[in-house]
Amino acid sequence: MFGKKTKTSGSGLTYISADCRLKGDLVLESDCMVDGAIEGTVTAKGSVIIEQQGRIEGELKATEVRVSGQFKGKLKCSKLSITANGMVDGEVLSEKIEIFEGGQFIGTRLKEEVLRLDKPKADTDEQAEEPVLAEVKNG
Repeated sequence: MFGKKTKTSGSGLTYISADCRLKGDLVLESDCMVDGAIEGTVTAKGSVIIEQQGRIEGELKATEVRVSGQFKGKLKCSKLSITANGMVDGEVLSEKIEIFEGGQFIGTRLKEEVLRLDKPKADTDEQAEEPVLAEVKNG
């Protein structure tokens, strides 16, 4: 949709209009433009653009994401752009982040896929093993 075209994105464009409200899981084979509201999990092989009136709350996984509206939740992408009117609130896992003057980012940025987005809850609840101390002798 913007930037370099990727081979993984489909040939179409999914448009969520301003008067549309979706709740649940959404899987997209192509790019997506959101002017309405989505609550749930969005997985896109292409780019996702959240327009000024658009809002996504939940989890979002896409190649590239541009936010001019609002996003709240967990976000995983290769490149994130937050425009002057955009607001991202939550946990972001992205190689590149671009924030324009006036854009807002409230939350945490993860550089590695450490946790939270892909791991089941049981994995994060396990306790770490106690460290083993070695005895050092002089002479």
